Amino acid sequence: MKTLLAAVAFASLAATALPAHAGAKVGTLSCKSQGTINQIVSSSETVLCRYIPFGKFHGTETYVGTLDTYGVDLGITGRTLMTWSVLAASFEAGEPMSLAGTYYGTSIDASFAIGGGGKTLLGGPDRGFTLQPTSLQIQEGVNATVGVARLTLQDADATPVVYKP
Repeated sequence: MKTLLAAVAFASLAATALPAHAGAKVGTLSCKSQGTINQIVSSSETVLCRYIPFGKFHGTETYVGTLDTYGVDLGITGRTLMTWSVLAASFEAGEPMSLAGTYYGTSIDASFAIGGGGKTLLGGPDRGFTLQPTSLQIQEGVNATVGVARLTLQDADATPVVYKP
């Protein structure tokens, strides 16, 4: 019970601290998952993500990663789609960007057959990015989740992965 209270307290603290790091919106990150079986206090799922930066001079980037959630995490989820606005703490035009790295933040999800949720995350290279939900997460399954999330992204070109949509 103490672990659960600590996770919820950390999630609340992280949610209030994130907007201070927000900066210019530099693109959109969309991730897909096949789902997971939640393990009461945690879950882990593989995600395939696509980053679409603003501006016609930047190409789309593909990432693979792992989304871990800690806290109250009950149920089973199926296919999930998550979309975030990507905000950079500081950004210079023409500066190379990579979202590869680890992000931490809050997670709230619920579903019964279909459902939704949201995750607000901060991190990446030099903790320079904030990922804010641009819409509710859409998922299939029966679950309830409140806790802390960790998203780890790697460049897909460097990591061979088989993903079935």
